[in-house]
Amino acid sequence: MGLAFIRFTTFAIAGCVTAVALFACSSNAPAVQDDLVSGESQPTKAPVTGTPSPSPTRASPTQPDASVPDAPASCVTVAPNNRCGLAPQCGCAINETCDVTNETTGATSCVTAGGATLGRPCVQTGDCLAGLTCQYGACRTYCGTARSKCTVAGTDLCVEMLDSAGKAILNKNFCTLTCDPRTPAAVCGTNACHWFEDFYKPNSVSDCNKPGTNAPYTTCARDSDCQPGFACMNHPKYGLECERWCRIGVAGDCPTTPAGLTCTDAFGALAPVIGGLKEGVCQ
Repeated sequence: MGLAFIRFTTFAIAGCVTAVALFACSSNAPAVQDDLVSGESQPTKAPVTGTPSPSPTRASPTQPDASVPDAPASCVTVAPNNRCGLAPQCGCAINETCDVTNETTGATSCVTAGGATLGRPCVQTGDCLAGLTCQYGACRTYCGTARSKCTVAGTDLCVEMLDSAGKAILNKNFCTLTCDPRTPAAVCGTNACHWFEDFYKPNSVSDCNKPGTNAPYTTCARDSDCQPGFACMNHPKYGLECERWCRIGVAGDCPTTPAGLTCTDAFGALAPVIGGLKEGVCQ
């Protein structure tokens, strides 16, 4: 590929649903789980995040809190504490989000909301608009049944969060975000867009996740190591490296320097197809 002069081969570079229902890498990539696991040890296509900070203590259902409107009779709250409802959101004030704040028990709390919209970067749920939760660095919606299709525009598949032992965390199901791995900024902002071609099989989905820092065509262990617009791929000659996403058959998607890069169909039938164009990586 003519990349020896920019390639580092001897070391690895470290690297949604308002109160009324707001808006919800690769056959040759490393076979390591990368996105959406807690500990948060998600399948390694996304970085690990910490357990959300607990919100201020609020009154229990048996001790009414005058500052919070009573939940409507139709509100379906979730066990074990039945503080509020997740999907659909209910039981909290108009400027709050019902969020899972205890990953051991699945208990919920009402968390004061912020201003980040669906898909945008966040550090905690309080950064996101009311009804959206912050998971894996992106504002997104909660959902009901894992592996079912989400219905909020801009979302795709309802997935479960797993703990470090691979067990689903109670109540913590949320929607993946539809984005373009090649140009993630439109949906994900400064985050990356990762492609899960077979982790949720038979579904292939995209999702916004925190960006990595490894430079193009340097070594990596997982997609979360690479900068936005790049995937950690297993090159047949050079091994695992951060390779640029591209559209197959579209001139100019792969850089001319270094010379010799072409857009390769690395995912086959499981490749993302955006705007009718199949995507691969520059190799």
